[in-house]
Amino acid sequence: MSRPPLHRDALAALRGLPRRGWVSDATPVVALPGLAAALGLRWLGAKRDDLIPALGGGTKVRKLDLLLAAPPFADAPAWTSMGALGSGHLVALTAASRDAGVPFDAHLFWEPVEAAVEANLAFTASHARALTFAHTRTRLALRRPGLFVGATHQGARTIGPGGSHPPGVLGVALAALELADQIAAGELPRPDRIDVPLGSGGTAAGLALGLGWAFSAPPVVCAGAAVERPWASAARARRLARAAADWARAQGVDLPARPLAEIRVDHRYAGPAYGVASDVSRRTAERLRDAGLPGEPIYTGKAYSALLAAPPAGQTVLLWTTPRRDAPLPTAPDWRERLPAALRARLEGRGVRRRTFILGGAAAGLTAFALWRTAGYPPPAPGAGHLAAWEAAVLRAAAEVVAPDEPALRPAVEAVPEAVEAFTRTFPASMRREIGALLAAVEHGTLAAGHVSRFSDLDRDDRARYLAHLAELPAGGHLLYRGLRDLCLVGLYQEEVSWRAIGYGGPLVAPERRADAYDALRAPRGRAPDGWEAA
Repeated sequence: MSRPPLHRDALAALRGLPRRGWVSDATPVVALPGLAAALGLRWLGAKRDDLIPALGGGTKVRKLDLLLAAPPFADAPAWTSMGALGSGHLVALTAASRDAGVPFDAHLFWEPVEAAVEANLAFTASHARALTFAHTRTRLALRRPGLFVGATHQGARTIGPGGSHPPGVLGVALAALELADQIAAGELPRPDRIDVPLGSGGTAAGLALGLGWAFSAPPVVCAGAAVERPWASAARARRLARAAADWARAQGVDLPARPLAEIRVDHRYAGPAYGVASDVSRRTAERLRDAGLPGEPIYTGKAYSALLAAPPAGQTVLLWTTPRRDAPLPTAPDWRERLPAALRARLEGRGVRRRTFILGGAAAGLTAFALWRTAGYPPPAPGAGHLAAWEAAVLRAAAEVVAPDEPALRPAVEAVPEAVEAFTRTFPASMRREIGALLAAVEHGTLAAGHVSRFSDLDRDDRARYLAHLAELPAGGHLLYRGLRDLCLVGLYQEEVSWRAIGYGGPLVAPERRADAYDALRAPRGRAPDGWEAA
C-alpha cells in the first residue's frame, strides 16, 4: 500500500537538488502479456528507461542528471572515468560531455568485442578528449590507481564505476518515486518484485531507497548480477543506498527515515567472466528482443535469465529496462585511428604472434637460472645496500612501463631500484637469488621472443608490448610478469610523491617515524620495535 504524503514529501525534497535537466517526463511502462502468459505470471511489464530522450537514454542518464549537477562535479574543468570497451557508463558520460561542453577522458580495459560493444566503443572514441587502454581491470587499477582512490586524475574530476556516487543513486531513487506515481495513477499494478541488472550497484541501491520511501511494504528488488561476486552484493548496494541518503541530508534535504526495500542478488547467471556473454544470456537477450525490449547479452541478458529460468508463478513482475535505446550513435569516420595503439593492435590481431611469445616465455622461464649464472651478473651480497647495476636497469625500465605515465611520478619511477633495495635488503640470500633470476629472465626473454636487444635496451613502446604479452601467457610467463610488476609497485608507492599523484593522504604515521621505516620495524627476536606499545 502506498503512502502518498510520505512519498510526495520525499519527491519534493529530492526535486530541490540541482539537476542538469536531462530527465523530465516519466518514462513509460509497457505491459508484456504474451511473455507473462508464457512464464505463468499474473502480470509482466517493463519500465522503459531506454526511452529517456536525452543522451541516448538509459538509467545511466538518471544518475548523471543529479551527479554532474552536484559539487564537485558541476564546476569541474573536465571529467574522467573508467570502464570496459563497450561500457554504457562511458557512452552516457561521453554524451553528457558533448551536451555540457565539458571535456571527458575515458580509460578502457578489454572485453570480448560484439556488435554492441564495438558500437559503444566507436562512439566513445569519436568524442572523448583522450583515451587510454589496459588489457585488464587489474592492470588499469595498478597503472592508474588515481582513477580508483583519487578525487582527480590528471586534472579531471574522477567519476567512479557506473557513476554510483550518492547523487547518482538519488537520481534512481527519484525514478522509484516516479514509478510510485504511475502505480497510484493506475498505469500498472503494484509489482511484487522489480528485476534489474546489478553492476556497480547504484541502480539497485536507488530503487531500494526510493521504494522504501514510497511503500509501507515495498516490492522486492531482484538484482541479477552481471559482474563477479565480490563486486555485486546486496550488502554493497545497501551501503550505497544509505550513503546516498546521508549525503542528501548533509545537503540540507529533509528525507524520511524509512527502511530500504529488500534487495535479493542472484549470481547464477553472471557468466564465465565480466563482459563475457554465455549461451544462456544470449538466449535471454533474444527472448527480450522478441518481446520488443532492448536486449544485449552482457548485462540485461544475464540480469533476467533467473526470471526466465524460474518465473515466480502468479506474481506481478516489473522489468527495469536500463540500457540505452537501440539506435545508431554518431561516430567519426576515423574513430579506429583515435584508439590507443595497443588497443588498435589487439582489435586488428596485429603484433607478435601469441605462439612466439609462448615459446619466448617458456624459454625464458626454463633458462632463467642459467642466464643468471652465466651472463656475468653477480648478485649483490645480502645487506650490501644497493642492487647490481643490471638489476637496477631492468627495474627502472619496467617501472617506466608499469607506472602511470604522469610527469609528477617521474621522480618516484627513477627511485624504484633504491626503494626495492630498501624493501629487500634483509631478505635471505636464497630470495635475493630468486629476484636476480626473475630479472634475468625478463631481461633476456626478449631475445627468445624475437627481439635483438635486451629488455632494458628496448624503447618504451616495445617494453610495454613485451610485458603486456608476457602477462597473458600461461604459467611461467605470467608469473614472471606478476613478480616484476609487484617489485616495481612496491618501489613506486613507497615514495610520497606517488601518494600525492593518486590523491592518497599517506599512512597514519608521524613523519619522523618514516625516516627509515624498515630499520624502525627491526627489533631483537621476542621484542617489539622501539616506540611500539602492546595493544
